[in-house]
Amino acid sequence: MADMHLWERRHDEALREVERAIALDPNNAGGHFMRGIILHYAGQFGEALESLDRSFALNPFYPDVYLQFQAQAYYQLGRYLEAAASSRRRILRNPEIDSSRVLLAACYGQMGLVEEAREAWRELLRVNPDYSLEQRRKVLPYKNPGDFDRVVEGLRKAGLPEGNKKTN
Repeated sequence: MADMHLWERRHDEALREVERAIALDPNNAGGHFMRGIILHYAGQFGEALESLDRSFALNPFYPDVYLQFQAQAYYQLGRYLEAAASSRRRILRNPEIDSSRVLLAACYGQMGLVEEAREAWRELLRVNPDYSLEQRRKVLPYKNPGDFDRVVEGLRKAGLPEGNKKTN
């Protein structure tokens, strides 16, 4: 139910559902992970990171997607080095992933590492030539659309396109 409410952009209801699930099973790593996702999309990045950290502690064999949301929370908190490290770890575990490459490029842009950002973007387009920031903006359930714009800001700082255009 929490997942359904989240994708319907009903963040408060999603949070209530996942907190009820955690109350029933406090050691459920997936419940803490879901709480972290909901809090992330609701703009509560510090709390999201705490829930994500709990999910890592409860499941040392966590799926690679845990790293994506950890990286996103770090990014939104302005912790770009840590966000980049989590993104790189996810790419190592799942080399054909596109979302971590976008975030990695944005991290590099925020840190002024233009060439590294462009290389991450080239790799993104190799993995997914049809990637579109605009499509992602439409589907991701951010409560505050400006939170997604922070990722776009990092890409802009590296001089990267805002669509699915190739860079030199």
